Amino acid sequence: MTVPMVGMILFPLCLLLWARPTTMLHILLFAGVLPAAAALIVGGLGVQPAMVPALAFISFVLLQWIMGVRYPGDRTVMTLCFPFILVVMWTVVGSLIMPRLFMNQVMVWPQKGDTVGGRVLLSPNFGNISQDIYLIINTALMVISARFLTRNDVSIEKLYRTFLLSGWGVVIICMWQLAHRLAGVPYPDIFFYSNPGWAVLNTQMAGPVPRINASFSEPAACAMFLCQILFSCVWIVLQGYSIAGAKWLIPASAFALACTTSTTGFATVAVGLCLLPVAIMLTGATRLMGNILRLVVGGAAVVGCGILVLVTAVPQVVPAAQNVYQSTTEKQQSQSYQDRSQADSDSMALVGETYGLGVGWGSNRASSLIPSLLSTIGIIGGIGLLIFDGLLLRAAMHARRTVPPGPERLVIDGMLSALAGGIVAACISSPTLGLLNFYLLIGMLIAAIARVDLQSRETVVQNSVAEFQEHLADVEEKPRLLTKML
Repeated sequence: MTVPMVGMILFPLCLLLWARPTTMLHILLFAGVLPAAAALIVGGLGVQPAMVPALAFISFVLLQWIMGVRYPGDRTVMTLCFPFILVVMWTVVGSLIMPRLFMNQVMVWPQKGDTVGGRVLLSPNFGNISQDIYLIINTALMVISARFLTRNDVSIEKLYRTFLLSGWGVVIICMWQLAHRLAGVPYPDIFFYSNPGWAVLNTQMAGPVPRINASFSEPAACAMFLCQILFSCVWIVLQGYSIAGAKWLIPASAFALACTTSTTGFATVAVGLCLLPVAIMLTGATRLMGNILRLVVGGAAVVGCGILVLVTAVPQVVPAAQNVYQSTTEKQQSQSYQDRSQADSDSMALVGETYGLGVGWGSNRASSLIPSLLSTIGIIGGIGLLIFDGLLLRAAMHARRTVPPGPERLVIDGMLSALAGGIVAACISSPTLGLLNFYLLIGMLIAAIARVDLQSRETVVQNSVAEFQEHLADVEEKPRLLTKML
């Protein structure tokens, strides 16, 4: 058992602040941007840094629950989470049954740690157990954090600001690594890449340009997180929220995203631009067109000036950019793209071979999210997730129409856009959404919806009381008038 540098910081910090659950969530958001590091190494397995504050938070809140502490939005939170909990139950049961039901009947792509260079016959494996454990912890964090954040004394807006601050942290790490790759500035690889369970791709090149992965295992994973930050910042700025640093985080995260040279990131941004008019129509905010025009003009001016300065100071960047553009447009001819497409095609074939039931959670690893989910949890699990997503989106849209701009609406707008960025990127090139900070974002969104629902109920009760008092006053006044008349 080994405790890396990240663990030496997190374990004492979480132990010292264990009785402050809100602080644990802030720490989790920062630790969540270090997925390639390890807080603890046991054998050949590394515990992700975010797991330490997550378990500390869960343990403290569960202890409070045992002692009788309840939260005001429990009912609404559990109603929204119920479809997802059912999917998780189906997933865990399926991970135990399906690998045995279809054992040696179908071929699957194993987990990265078990890879043998090709497909293997399906059989129960340790991945079924380990992935179930991760899923249960993720779900527990989502539900418990959502219930906890309905407390009136917890500032959910500060938690969202911490999320944006973690985005600044990733941007800084990207610039640090870029300076290291180009100018030899010292960079602590041992701090960021201490997890033995990850194959870290931190030396890749796109022609003469280094590919940046920051504190993540690969450039695509870094691009996925930056897309969450970029989508969230763009949307809240368009909505007119005044958040310190959010406007400047848009060009900063976009530049960091470009440094990854990730096709996944570029494709996600393109999809996001196509989804922006749809989001405007769904929210009914036609006034955003003026904000979009100002953002486009300002962004074009900043990008134009930046390109002019860069080309003048470093003229060799022009052929390098052309090389990156060519490699991105010709991605479909690359061997890695063909391998990923083959894995997705094989995974989709598993759906029919298993009669739509799937091979079990942790048994197959595709290249993108949808084939991975359908091949493991089957059509039933996929439909359950669609129901959960649909109910959550409907509740979020209703909640944001109910309240004026404020902390809850800010979180709803910011989390919806951030989650959209992560899901789109995963659908393009990621087999799963397994990071703890992603599930905390879902919990924050559910909590914001529940808080709006509580406010609406309180308003209804207050109006009812006021109407009753007025009616009571009229009833008392009528006998007095009758007496005067007599």
